[in-house]
Amino acid sequence: MPGGTDAQARWAAGALERMPVRILHRYIFGELLKALGLSLAAITGVVCLGMVLKKLQEEGLGPLTSLGYMGLSIPGAAYIALGLSAVLATTLAYGRLAAENEVMACRASGIPISSLIWPAVLLAVVAASANLLLATWPLPASSYAAKQLALNNVERWFFAQMATKGRVKVKDAGFEITVDRVVGDMLYGPTLKYRGSQGQTYCSAPYGRVTFDRRNNRVRMSLAEAQVLDESHTTPVRGTHTVSLILPTTVPREVDDLSLWDLMVAQRAPGRYAKVLKDLRDVDDPDASEESVRRAKSKVRAEAMAEMHGRMAAALGCFALVLLGAGLGVLFHSGHLLTAFGVAIAPWLGATLLTMAAVEAVSTRTEEPQDALYLIWLPNFLMLLLAAGVLAHLVWGWTSPVRLRDVLQGRRT
Repeated sequence: MPGGTDAQARWAAGALERMPVRILHRYIFGELLKALGLSLAAITGVVCLGMVLKKLQEEGLGPLTSLGYMGLSIPGAAYIALGLSAVLATTLAYGRLAAENEVMACRASGIPISSLIWPAVLLAVVAASANLLLATWPLPASSYAAKQLALNNVERWFFAQMATKGRVKVKDAGFEITVDRVVGDMLYGPTLKYRGSQGQTYCSAPYGRVTFDRRNNRVRMSLAEAQVLDESHTTPVRGTHTVSLILPTTVPREVDDLSLWDLMVAQRAPGRYAKVLKDLRDVDDPDASEESVRRAKSKVRAEAMAEMHGRMAAALGCFALVLLGAGLGVLFHSGHLLTAFGVAIAPWLGATLLTMAAVEAVSTRTEEPQDALYLIWLPNFLMLLLAAGVLAHLVWGWTSPVRLRDVLQGRRT
């Protein structure tokens, strides 16, 4: 049994050697999770507040509606913040390890820096998976629910649109109204276009008054001294013109309101979403020409392809950004929060802006958009190359300065 005893001894010795590394890995991963949780909560809160303030300015939401909108904005805010939070967490955690000389202590103990990167790899997988999960369904569903929430109070929505944009256009109801200014329920300089019983009707007046029937979701406008022109010319040319219109109760979906699996279907059969998507509302129109229908479908196909690949690229791009953040943290000794934030935000912002520009370029390419999909994935590839270069520099050069010096001297001679 001596052979068995020697094997057991070697296994026990190897286990004892691996135990400090496992403890170190758990310690680093715990620090990464704590930094990720705190940074994600802070950045998500800031982004969510900014989204609510923007909606308050545009839609004039009430207090309770604002709280509901804030809750529905959390998935979208988390989707935006997760990539930055992950790279900030790794930059901060590994920067502290380097600033407090713990990396040097590991090197003196014989633990290579390549072994210290494994917790960052695990965090990268977690961050990329979480972002991909958000992009699959919660992000588009909550985004559309937030848009729909603004129509709960149609009267507030109507006056907010008038006050901020000076214009309300509802395609489904077939009317559009513009005003110079609004004071209470008085409209000054209103110009109204709608499709009534006499065909397309145009009306302009110096002032008018608007009232709402909330139960039936209708708006009644009385325009004084109005000039009216319609297709049959049967309406009075001047006088008080009263019109009652139905306001919208639903928001038409856009391509970015679709889930990932719906985006896959929309690329192959965009006509299936003719009753849902805003850009395909004219497909079922019997007066629509074949060319206009083809252009609408091609536009939706390109937008769906760009949106799907953009979400996947933004989610999976967390992997390269986290590895890059770990390398930059050790390289710059960025143990301070402001230093880590400055180091982390540059690659995240660059990758995000490049991906957004690529998605926009692909979505406008209605003919053969698949030929330009590489533009969406190119920023991730560049970040991955940059991360590999930084980590290779740390493993091969920074951790072995004698080897690097010998190589450089050998080249000179």
